[in-house]
This record gives sequence, C-alpha cells and structure tokens, in this order.
Amino acid sequence: MLNDALIKVRKTVKMLKAELMPTTEDNSLTFLSFNEDNYYYSRLTKHQKTVYSIILTGLLKIDKEISIPLLSIEEISTIFSAVIHDNPMLFYVSAFSVSSSMYSSHCSFIPNYKYDKQFILQNIKIVNNFLHVFDKVKSKSDVDKEMYVHDYCLENFSYDYSFSDYSYSVLGPILNKTAVCDGIAKFVKLALDYLEVPCLVVSGQANNPMQSSAMEGHSWNIVSINKKCYHLDVTWDLCLTRDAKRYDYYNLCDEDILKDHVITEKVPVCNTQGQDYYSKNGLIANNPEELKRIITARLKNGEKRIMVKLNNVQSADGIVDKVSKISMDQYMANINKSVKIEIGSNLSQMVFEICYK
Repeated sequence: MLNDALIKVRKTVKMLKAELMPTTEDNSLTFLSFNEDNYYYSRLTKHQKTVYSIILTGLLKIDKEISIPLLSIEEISTIFSAVIHDNPMLFYVSAFSVSSSMYSSHCSFIPNYKYDKQFILQNIKIVNNFLHVFDKVKSKSDVDKEMYVHDYCLENFSYDYSFSDYSYSVLGPILNKTAVCDGIAKFVKLALDYLEVPCLVVSGQANNPMQSSAMEGHSWNIVSINKKCYHLDVTWDLCLTRDAKRYDYYNLCDEDILKDHVITEKVPVCNTQGQDYYSKNGLIANNPEELKRIITARLKNGEKRIMVKLNNVQSADGIVDKVSKISMDQYMANINKSVKIEIGSNLSQMVFEICYK
C-alpha cells in the first residue's frame, strides 16, 4: 500500500511540475524535485516518506487542507521540516496547523501560506526563469558549477541588514538581490539542485567573522563533490568580501567549520581535508618561513593583495602584528621601498588579507 501511494504521489508531482513550468522551449527546468536522494527525505522512515510525499503534493497544488495519516504533532513537524529543507522553492509556506477528529485515522494538515495563490504562481515562474542564468555552466564539472554559484552570489547579492521577509527565502536574492543566511543558503541549494550538484541546507549556529560576538542562529550548506562532502558558507564569504571575493568558508571539512560553527542536527560527515580554496591554491602557511615564501612569490608576481591561511597557530594573541611585520619585511626585501599595509583578518579561520597600498 505504501509503495502504491508513493507511485501515485510521484505521478501527481510530475504532472504539477509540468503545469507550473514557465513557457519556454527549454524543458530541462526543474520546479520541486521529488528525489529520494534529498537528504532530509532520506532520513525519514518508510511511512514518514509517504506522508512527506502527500504534504509536498498538497503544497505544490497550494491546497488549503491536506489529508494525511494521523500522527503526533512532533512527527508531523519532523516531516514538515524535511519537506521545507529539501525544497527551497517552497518560499510561500511558513508553518502549519493540524485538525483532527477523535474517531478518524486521518487528520487535516493545514498550511500557512504567506501569499495569495496568484502571487505564488507568478513568482514560481520568475524563480524558474531566473535559473537560466546558470545554463552556461550546465555542461561543466561539479567543481566548476559550485564555484560559479558561489562567485555569482558574491558578485550579485548583499547581506540584508534590514531583515525583510523576502530575505529568509529564495525571493530575497532573486527579487531584491539581498538576503540573510537562510535565504542565501536556500538559494545556493536551489541553484545547485538545478545544476544537479547534491546539496543540502544546514541549520545551526555560528560566530560572525566580522564581529567578536557570541554564537547566533545560522544557515549554510553542505555540498557533495565527487562523492565527498564539504561545508560551504556563502553568507560569511559574502560578508567578508570587500574589493575581492573571499573563500574562507569554501569546501571546509568538519574540523575547520567547527572552529566557528555549531552543528545542531545530524548531517553528513565532511572529513576530507585539503580541498578548501587556500589549500588548493598553495596559500596555506604552516610556519613563518612558509608565510614569507608565499608573500615573496606573490609579490614577484606583481600582486598587491595577498590571501593566506595559517595553520598550527597556538594563540591568536598578537598574530595580526606578526603577520603585518612579516608582510612589511618581505615587501621591503623584494620591492625596496616603503608602503602602507592593511591587514584584514578572520581569526577564527586564521585567514589574512594582506593589502599593499
């Protein structure tokens, strides 16, 4: 019976996707993917997966009430959370309530829609059409696709310090070019889903690298590249970016992300090291001599902005002054003239931006 229900729901989802597609000659667009590889769906029991499918179908149809098997509020909440996490296009759903009768084996799942149906359908088409911006990398490798999505966000979006309602969903980046971490993480998943790169949204806590503040609620992504999982926090890279793009939180392993993030849910293990941006580009210094060599090589290449990440640092005390002194000494030794140096630092990740003015 459960398998029959799943087959029926999948057929309904396929039909609805076709109905909601924007008018275009390209039939490769996706709306909401019913995919057993979706991470939060995969963690549910067989019965919960059936209810997930029923809820997803009803939300696609923008039903006012959805009949589901009678479950506890806690279990329904778990399923609803999985639906929302797996499907960033559900920008129009905020919460739900449940109505049930004493003698029924089913209950009514009642979604709380943020907007009216006309607005929802209009913006579904806008979002789907927007995804064409990523067509140029559809034939590229997953590595190239991830980098393109990351850089697109840094080049086109800003962090929304006004915390508007749209900024918590994919509508923020797409309609207003601004969002908070929730909206950015959902957009990244939406884009990578479109490009068929496995990705999930992670909810937890993090320390803002631009401020010396306590942990705060935060969202980021985990991506799977060549069957290896990595943490990707586009929001913090966006906030750190000034004159040039930052990659402090690009493809980090668990050990590195946990320096300033707290994971509050079960997520895939990310234990592959050496695939972060600084490792792959020879910008890791394990000691002062390696830092000197990196700076010297970059100066000889004519660079005036040098990024470097330090390993094996026992204490952050005085580290900015030490990096500044080495940077100045290497400049004087290679360029032989005085210069003004500005040092930007992300001390939790030990990443330094050395700018010669």
